[in-house]
Amino acid sequence: SSGINAEYGQYTPPRSSVPLQILLHYNYYYFALFFLVQILAMAWKGTVLPYAGPTLAAEVSLLLLYALCEAIRLYLGNKGNLTEQPFPTVVFLLLTLPMTMAYVFTMLLQTYVLHLDAIMSYIGIGFCGLEFILGIVVLLQFSRSDI
Repeated sequence: SSGINAEYGQYTPPRSSVPLQILLHYNYYYFALFFLVQILAMAWKGTVLPYAGPTLAAEVSLLLLYALCEAIRLYLGNKGNLTEQPFPTVVFLLLTLPMTMAYVFTMLLQTYVLHLDAIMSYIGIGFCGLEFILGIVVLLQFSRSDI
């Protein structure tokens, strides 16, 4: 961790990443917007477009699962970065893959895909990609300074 090293009385600079923290902060708001838009779009699609059987319910359930996964992912990314701990950062990085897959599903594989779905998914994939790259850099900084 950063601060004054009590054993040696030396200052150790912080290893956490400000750019990663900024991305995580804005991604909290972005995902809330994404979730709201998806819920509204699914409500519109459900009333206007024909769905076969339980397809709409399955897609809504997947969206709720995405929201839970993304909340955990962002929390662990935030915690790992601010506390400079590798374990939450590793789990954050591992959860980035299912979230990227969720955005790809929303963009390409839903029963009905709106242009808005695709655009918002591209932005979400951009957040995930940048956070993954910065997360790897931060994880390397954490492990390099632990040696």
